[in-house]
Amino acid sequence: MINLLDSTKMKNLHIYIILILGIFQSAWSQDLKRANDLFEKKYYADAIALYEAAFPSNKSSLVIKNLADSYYHTFDLNASARWYRYLISNYGDTVDELYYFKLNQSLKAIGEYDEAAQVFFEYYTKEGNSAMLQQLEEENIYLENVKAIGNRFAIENSNLNTTTSEFGAMQVGDAIWYTAAHKKSASKTYRWNNQQYLDIYTHPIDKEQLGDSISISLSNTINTKLHEGSFTISPDGNTMYFTRNNYNNGKRKTDDKKVSNLKIYSASLVDGEWKNITELPFNSDNYSNEHPALNADGTKLYFSSDRPGGFGSFDIYETSLQADNTFSTPVNLGSIINTDKKEQFPFISSDNSLYFSSNGHPGFGLLDVYISKNMNGTFQQPDNLGLPVNSGYDDFSYVLNTDNQSGYFASNRPSGKGSDDIYSFKVTKELSIEDCEQFITGVITDRTTTLPLSGTTVTLANAENEVIATAITNENGAFEFNIACEASYTVKAEKNGYQGNSLNIRSTKERNAEHDASMDLYSVLEKQKAEALVLQEKQEAEKLRAEQMAAKKLEAEKKAALIAEKQRIEEAERLTKERTAEKARAEKALAKKIADAIETEKALVKESDRTVIQTEEIHFDYSLWYLRRESRERLQTVIDVMKKNPSIIIEIGTHTDIRGNSGYNKDLSQKRADSAKDFLVKNGIESGRIVSKGYGESKPIVVCATEDACSEEDHEWNRRCEFVVVGWDYEAK
Repeated sequence: MINLLDSTKMKNLHIYIILILGIFQSAWSQDLKRANDLFEKKYYADAIALYEAAFPSNKSSLVIKNLADSYYHTFDLNASARWYRYLISNYGDTVDELYYFKLNQSLKAIGEYDEAAQVFFEYYTKEGNSAMLQQLEEENIYLENVKAIGNRFAIENSNLNTTTSEFGAMQVGDAIWYTAAHKKSASKTYRWNNQQYLDIYTHPIDKEQLGDSISISLSNTINTKLHEGSFTISPDGNTMYFTRNNYNNGKRKTDDKKVSNLKIYSASLVDGEWKNITELPFNSDNYSNEHPALNADGTKLYFSSDRPGGFGSFDIYETSLQADNTFSTPVNLGSIINTDKKEQFPFISSDNSLYFSSNGHPGFGLLDVYISKNMNGTFQQPDNLGLPVNSGYDDFSYVLNTDNQSGYFASNRPSGKGSDDIYSFKVTKELSIEDCEQFITGVITDRTTTLPLSGTTVTLANAENEVIATAITNENGAFEFNIACEASYTVKAEKNGYQGNSLNIRSTKERNAEHDASMDLYSVLEKQKAEALVLQEKQEAEKLRAEQMAAKKLEAEKKAALIAEKQRIEEAERLTKERTAEKARAEKALAKKIADAIETEKALVKESDRTVIQTEEIHFDYSLWYLRRESRERLQTVIDVMKKNPSIIIEIGTHTDIRGNSGYNKDLSQKRADSAKDFLVKNGIESGRIVSKGYGESKPIVVCATEDACSEEDHEWNRRCEFVVVGWDYEAK
């Protein structure tokens, strides 16, 4: 009877568990469906939380790809790199090259250039693609040549910038026109990144230092509740071309994926107002046209588009403005300019050079700015504009002023004020990209007389022992070769009547370094005489030395042993004293550092055997680990203390009450600790200074025998986030 009862209970429990799992599976399925729907609509910021929640139960390549892409498109590049790594580590054999590219770009953005190069090297090696490996090597050399120029620009972050997006600045008359997120706080947000939609603003150029508070909307006829972005002005100032979402008669239009594509519109200046808003004839509901730019005389319009028939993603196109104010059929600028990646934000200078941004040409990460010079009406191979305009992040909307030596560009690099920032620049160096070069110089002399030997033949051979250059020494015995950096060479000197000589040289990365390959040559006749004399002297010396060595060997060995033993003892005593003194000094200094920090920092509190950073309570939503707004504000105390005390190492310890499954509580508390750590790292605290530890319910303040044995207040005491100082001697690696 007892066995039957136990069997029945177990069967019912099994059914109950299956039902519960079914409910959870259904909820997970619905959340994943919603996440995919948001992703397809490009609502990346909203999709992230749902994908993160779905991941523990669904680790498919699609979930990981979309989560990584969502972080990539919202420019959390540390997170995107982490998820692309996971994707390639677990699904590398089935992952397209595009995801290796995105990992490469993410790593460049966060400064991991060696790992970024390794990603492509391993991929192309696995694919057996020797052509791409060669191209990769050439691109790396090219970028080293660009970096070797140094900083070509003096740049300055504009006072117009805020924590949201500003870009596309251009001087128009006595004002700066630029694109920025809506400055009305109640305006609609763009769910790609949860910022507000973009408008075009104008600001007096002589009052830029006053910031964006005096910027005004360019025109109510141009700016709408959706995006208005980059623009260009005709030479006479009476026509404007600008980018806008597919928007007509107050209604937004979308394609079959519910995406509102971008179009280019024109506007006419009539009695000081922008009127006659007209969609350009080559637009489409099914793809985007964006970023218009006119040449100096206004006869040609350049723009970026992902229309069918291009090389991939966004390409740059050209169309001519006809005499009857119509446009010719847009023409793709071709494979010299366009790649299978993005080419956007064209700008045409007064000398008809094309400036544009791309992530398909050799660059430092994400979008870089490039220049393509115009030779006889044909755009040439683009060159990277160099540092510091280009960075690991998006660098774009490069526009020159009329002096062709200054202007504006935009970047979302982390050192800015937030999102996209406008920077002004001045050109300080010419763009002169040269291969790394070094020199081998030297003088050939007679070993006996030390006089220079003119007419000596000096050859230069590469690592394969192929002679690549020959020189004849001048009257001073001198010679010189130009060589490449980071290569191996052999220099050989030969002259009739002399024994030849050679020297191996390995060049370095240092540009224009000089290697001395001076050598002396020995006359054959002098050599024979010297060899006979040396042999005689050697025999006599060896006999005498053998006699002396036998007598002194024993004495020397004894004396050396005594000296060595004495030195060993003295050195051991000295080291012991030094270590004792150093340890005492270090302990005293550390004790003073701790005492001073606790004395000066109100938030640092000594609690019995530990020191903590006190903050207001850090709360999380039920069963979630994302930081709430007030929690992020309260974490500012921790950030301030750690920035003032850069040697402090802390442990973020998160705790739960005993309610719920202990394993779940342990996992949840760890995620909360990791979330707090990520926030501190994003706000400038080095990752190595933070240990995140989720304790779950293992360390209660109030011990509760059962869930009901404690009050809600007791449970609240146990649910806490503590910041405990676990070290005072952090050193940056």
